[in-house]
Amino acid sequence: MTDEKREREHKFKDLLARLVKSPLYKDKLSECGLNGMGLDRIQTLPLTTKEDLRKAGAFGHLAVEMKEVAQYHESTGTTGEPSSSWFTQEDLGIGGRQLKECGVRLTAEDLVLIRFPYAMSLPAFLMQQAAWQSGAGIVPASGRTVVTPYPRVLQLMERLRVTVSAGLPREFELLAETARLIGSTPSEHFPALRAICVAGELMSAKRKEHIEKLWGVPVFNMYGSTETANIATMCEYGAMHIVERDFYVEVLHEDGSGPVAQGERGYAAITTLSHHGSPLLRYFNEDIISVEHSLCACGRTGGKLTHYGRSKDRIRYGDTVLDAADLQEAVYSLSPAPDAWKAICQENGLHVLLDSHDSGKWSEEAIRSHLSGKLRVPVTIEIVDDFRLLDRVELVKNVPSTKPVYVQKYS
Repeated sequence: MTDEKREREHKFKDLLARLVKSPLYKDKLSECGLNGMGLDRIQTLPLTTKEDLRKAGAFGHLAVEMKEVAQYHESTGTTGEPSSSWFTQEDLGIGGRQLKECGVRLTAEDLVLIRFPYAMSLPAFLMQQAAWQSGAGIVPASGRTVVTPYPRVLQLMERLRVTVSAGLPREFELLAETARLIGSTPSEHFPALRAICVAGELMSAKRKEHIEKLWGVPVFNMYGSTETANIATMCEYGAMHIVERDFYVEVLHEDGSGPVAQGERGYAAITTLSHHGSPLLRYFNEDIISVEHSLCACGRTGGKLTHYGRSKDRIRYGDTVLDAADLQEAVYSLSPAPDAWKAICQENGLHVLLDSHDSGKWSEEAIRSHLSGKLRVPVTIEIVDDFRLLDRVELVKNVPSTKPVYVQKYS
């Protein structure tokens, strides 16, 4: 057994001891024989579903005393009750170290603008940790807040000579469109910017290429969730490497019955080997992924992960199965790629709405034919130029919220 495998086995045994400190796993594992349990027998243990976490409530899988808690986070709850997660100071440090393994290679010379939302979601705080651990400074330009509208973020990036920006992929599409609207070209206007880091949203290869073309810098993707922290980071060669010292990742059939063949799409089951606050065993997170093992040009030999989207977004038309990544690959291969888009599932195929400031270069028939061929289903097209997909007037508003005036003096 290699030192790396020995360390993972040791972490797994520690994890099993920590798990039963939480009400959820004390009950779930009560009839499982954990003595002598190793990673080679992990499939004999039960899966943890999103429904398990929701039923358990905020405190159900808390595995440490409250005095050890440093931060609480929860998912947006857009598909039901939010899922909770708890982090100790050690967990936050580990999360930062996970992001440090990204190919962006942060240094003390960097100034990192963080556009992830700082309210309840996790990525902003882990990116902050990664920057601090690297000696880099941060600019906390939180998304989804009236304090930092899009024009102000662009001003901060230029005035402060930001070298790395981090946020949702959509934020960098919207920032680029805002820059265009106010008369600048992102790929030319920010000479200090050297890289963009994204997480929190699906990003296919074609979408990555699109954002890189908009900004003229490499884009590094990171895959994780509020419940697990960051599971995989992209290296400088574009491969998403699982942080295997912290996670054991399985790719299972839809019913969770067993693993799919290496490299095939399946359903993720994530075991958090290093997390203390709210550890997870075989968390069936409803994401579609694939994992393959091969030597990467960056030198790593562990599992390379590809994310295809969530199971709720999977579309079936007869024998044709489409994941969100398939839609992205088709849409972002258009020339020009749209500024905004939406696919509406209909009984006999997809109806795709597209918005672009450069839509004069499009032919509806050519687009319909292109998308139908890529997706292998009937497609109808609607090119929109109203506010249904993108409100450009709102994008360029630069009116940050202000503090209320409690005392007004005579003028």
